[in-house]
Amino acid sequence: MDSNEQLEVTASDDHQEGIESSTVGETGLEGKIRISEDVISQLAVKALLSVDGVQPANPGLMANLRMGRKAVNGVRITITGGETPEIQVDTYISVKYSLRIPDVCWDVQEAVKDQVERYTGYTVKAVNVYVQGITFVEKKSQPEKPEEQNSEGITPSYGEEM
Repeated sequence: MDSNEQLEVTASDDHQEGIESSTVGETGLEGKIRISEDVISQLAVKALLSVDGVQPANPGLMANLRMGRKAVNGVRITITGGETPEIQVDTYISVKYSLRIPDVCWDVQEAVKDQVERYTGYTVKAVNVYVQGITFVEKKSQPEKPEEQNSEGITPSYGEEM
């Protein structure tokens, strides 16, 4: 078999959604490779979480009313069929306060695109980033409480009675 032979990639029409490709291996056996939308979604979520200062957000009611699948963990995958199917990833995020939002969105786009293309071998048409909110991380340092003292000004220790 010639190594320049092209792979035929088609979108599946059965109950499981994903991308399917027909191949003929070096051994001469024919077969199909299928990557589920759920797997692509998991890869996108993993990439989303790898960006500092980003957390998945709830897409909201309007995003869930659109056609297609509902977003899970801040990510929704859309696969368009044809000779060469294309993947569109919609991400819904919350950004940590004090970070520059356009820079964070760029990082999310690059991370998701690289991760999905690296592990699936398919082309990502678009990564849309919807910033749904800003997260404020409070410092957990609390002022120390003065130790309890009895009427004689002595601090009791555990096991001692006053």
